[in-house]
Amino acid sequence: MDEEEFDEEFDEDFDESLDEDFDDPSSKHPTKDFRVKTPERKKSPEGKKISVFFLSTIGPGEKKQKLLVFTGNKIGDIKDTVANLFALDPSDFHLSSGGVTMDEFSNLNDYNVADGDDILLIPASIAG
Repeated sequence: MDEEEFDEEFDEDFDESLDEDFDDPSSKHPTKDFRVKTPERKKSPEGKKISVFFLSTIGPGEKKQKLLVFTGNKIGDIKDTVANLFALDPSDFHLSSGGVTMDEFSNLNDYNVADGDDILLIPASIAG
């Protein structure tokens, strides 16, 4: 079979109509609210990020750890994290800043803690 015969045979195989009933693009209406489908940036409910130092005198020797926290975090949540850092039970200590024992149900921003401040871990038997 030479090339011309092949082309004719090839053409004959596809003599059928390729026109299908596609939806007329003019009949489709674009979505009225056409926006990029990426999530909006949410305003951080946690507050701003600050670095604070946690100082523990519980047990032998003084230990200090730096931690990046959000000012809107609950003291109880921060206390749980700090307990893991120092391998302590959260019920064995309280957090204190500026001479004030922090309430576990309050947020960190309630205590005006600034970037670079120290927060003390004080034994639960001493805190009032």
